[in-house]
Amino acid sequence: MLYSMKTTETTAAVPRVVDAHSLPHYKLSKAARACLAADILDGRLTLQGLTIKLVAAAVGVSEGYVAAALRVSPEQRELVRQERRPLVLPGRTVALPSPQKRFADLIEEIGITQALHLLVESEKKIAA
Repeated sequence: MLYSMKTTETTAAVPRVVDAHSLPHYKLSKAARACLAADILDGRLTLQGLTIKLVAAAVGVSEGYVAAALRVSPEQRELVRQERRPLVLPGRTVALPSPQKRFADLIEEIGITQALHLLVESEKKIAA
């Protein structure tokens, strides 16, 4: 197990630091793993090298949602926690041109004669 011990001026032991990626590779019994987890929860052991994937799995959200949270400021995160702001802002909607505008563009593109011809053909198919 890799860890580092540091002491403060009062000679109190600082928690051991373990790389989170190494935990699955430890050859420990389930009981020993439970004790390791207890040390982490008690603050006797600190995890370093946490990835988005590991943290997302631990808190039960997708990696994309964590990435979105990383893109906003701490102040914005607080507003999200207070439910005063969405985490992901809604995208901009693009207004589609009206049918009249699209029809005018089509006439401009193919000409009035061809447009009338298409309308007559269409009317024949509907009537049949």
